[in-house]
Amino acid sequence: MKRLFVLFLLSFWALNVLGQQMLVEDGSSNYVVVLRQDADSVENCAATTLQHFFYQSTGALLEVVRENEYQANRKAFFLGKTRWTDAEIIRDEELRDDGFLLLTDRGNVYIYSNVDKGVLYGVYYFLEHYLGLRVYTPSAVVLPQHSDMRLPKIDVVENPSFAFRDVLYYYPNHSQLYADYYHLHNNQDLHRDWGMFVHTFRHLVPPERFFDAHPEWFSEVSGRRVKDGQLCLSNPEVLEVLCRNLDSMMRLNPAASIWSVSNNDNYNVCTCEKCRQMDSLYGGPSGTLVHFINQVAERFPDKAISTLGYQFTRQAPASDIKPRKNVNIMFCSIECGREAPLPTSPKEQSFRDDMRNWASKTDNIFMWDYVAQFRNMMDPFPNLQVLQPNLKFFKDNGVRMMFEQGTGADCKTSWMELRNYLLAKLMWNVDEDVDSLTKDFCQGYYGPAAHPVMEFYREMHRSLNESGLRLDIYGYPINGVEGYLSPEQIRKYQSMLADAYDKVGDDSAYRARIRYLELSLDYAVLELSMSQVSDDLTFFKGKSRTLNQEMVERADRFVEDCHRFGVDCLVEMGRTPEQYRADIRNYIEKCSQENLALHAKIKLKRHPDKKYAAGGAKGLVDGVCGLLNYNYNWLGFYGTEMEATLDLKKKQRINEVSTDFFFFPLSWIFAPESVDVFLSTDGKRWHRAGSIEGYNPEELSRPDIHHYRLENINAKARYVKVVAHPLPEIPDWHRAVGNPCWIFCDEIIVR
Repeated sequence: MKRLFVLFLLSFWALNVLGQQMLVEDGSSNYVVVLRQDADSVENCAATTLQHFFYQSTGALLEVVRENEYQANRKAFFLGKTRWTDAEIIRDEELRDDGFLLLTDRGNVYIYSNVDKGVLYGVYYFLEHYLGLRVYTPSAVVLPQHSDMRLPKIDVVENPSFAFRDVLYYYPNHSQLYADYYHLHNNQDLHRDWGMFVHTFRHLVPPERFFDAHPEWFSEVSGRRVKDGQLCLSNPEVLEVLCRNLDSMMRLNPAASIWSVSNNDNYNVCTCEKCRQMDSLYGGPSGTLVHFINQVAERFPDKAISTLGYQFTRQAPASDIKPRKNVNIMFCSIECGREAPLPTSPKEQSFRDDMRNWASKTDNIFMWDYVAQFRNMMDPFPNLQVLQPNLKFFKDNGVRMMFEQGTGADCKTSWMELRNYLLAKLMWNVDEDVDSLTKDFCQGYYGPAAHPVMEFYREMHRSLNESGLRLDIYGYPINGVEGYLSPEQIRKYQSMLADAYDKVGDDSAYRARIRYLELSLDYAVLELSMSQVSDDLTFFKGKSRTLNQEMVERADRFVEDCHRFGVDCLVEMGRTPEQYRADIRNYIEKCSQENLALHAKIKLKRHPDKKYAAGGAKGLVDGVCGLLNYNYNWLGFYGTEMEATLDLKKKQRINEVSTDFFFFPLSWIFAPESVDVFLSTDGKRWHRAGSIEGYNPEELSRPDIHHYRLENINAKARYVKVVAHPLPEIPDWHRAVGNPCWIFCDEIIVR
């Protein structure tokens, strides 16, 4: 019986190995690459790609010939549809979008697609699955060597889960090699296919050009027309001028097939009487938008007109109105948390409802999802566990075009390499095994350190799940301090990364990859230490508040390594590592300098808003200075003055009074128009020591800290009063013009 079993195994091996065609033997190959006579640039690229990597792997140089030059006595790779390709082999009916067919027949290899790009994707599939090519990043390419290679039997049909796939702004996708290997559409595809991309009302009807003469074309908000808002979609003149300008743009770029006609990036929908009537008729602002966009699409039937299901238009119209066939709905998930999958998270029921309602009205949905933390791009962001279930949910609801936003600019983020790899793989095949993908990536990219690195990822996700904390794309490290970024958890992560370094020894490439991963942990440590969350995570030690030199060195090392790895910005709207170092130095200076007001008795004339109380009045004299996060350790006052009175316990000579104010107009936070400083010896009779004028540049989206300092006072006093005067109202260049503004105050320092 045993002998019969051995004979069976030998027979099976003979059928499957000896019967295989020899593809490479002793570094040479009899195969050629055959293209159709009029092959286009993409098919030519597919041929040269196959030739290049085949030679790099085997040492055999495949000749590339046209179909008329091919001699049938040689075995071949047939790329695309040539006259030598058997019609029975093609099986067009099994292919959709840019999918491809890869099969062997009588020793030949056929790579075919209905779309030329699919042929290139088929070539990369062959190189990955049969030669072992891996492109982990554009600079981390692995290709095993094969001096001998047999051609196995192949019959593969690959169709994508999404017709359009992009991870925009992540730097690896700027590499054509990377984008093609992962079957991604990148910036070249966007520039070719899209005439305008998103938030285009301001370009199609520019307020700079039209507002002064035609304010009625723009949003009415709180009874007044505003420049930085939306368009008045009930005004027929708006439709005419927009279509006229759109037609002019199309004539300049006739090849573009998709044109965005979409709301600007703000909530200022028009509330004039006619627009409110239309909202009522069409089931909300999204219905009014669809009604308007349908009219635009009717005038340009040979183009796709894309618009937004975003913010105030995320909710599908409650009426029966539907987008025309050539209207694309760009549906966005910007408000959603990333701590749990969208299809199951109890907090995201409204998003699921909106998704399904749009899907019931159209099958032309472009999904815009977000996968990074935009206000702290180097912060650890454990969202890997939700990528696959979210993508499956989108696919199940008919999404055909998938767009994952990696950053707000061409910047690098934490965990970028693995996150980008998983997204690219899953957008092509949403049913891939994520654990196997992660293991393959970590083993290839981190080598001997794969296990501790995978443990690092697993442990942070486990801790997030256990904590129940929200993971927000506009979050901060402090949001995780009670869970996945607690001091105890950080010590675990540091131990895991130390083990990773030990595993790779002196290998500089692997050490550099681990160091880039470690930058995210360093960033969290620095941010939490400036919030002084524990004895370990602090810039100042003990009651004596001795400067923690190790933390200073960590900050310098972080900035230098950001430069080394090409990390140019740390915040979506731009903040360089050097600016971050300046922030840290400013923080150290504020917290370490002599401060007569430290822990002084303090009273506020008006209480801060309860959402931004930061410990109340004592938060202004507690020695913990505010960072670029107005949600933490800043006192917020809405539409009122901030008046603080300090009792220094005894009369002292005062030379300087200073404090900081947050500046972030996107959230209606402006610096004070002016700050007055008053002194008193008895708390009853006051004299004005001086005033500091404020400044509010027209910068909507970039957070900053403005420093107010009154110097050379040279007077004795026991009591100090600081009065900050807000702007009378939000200025006219801002989308919230006319509304009261916020002022956010930080530590008061008296010297």
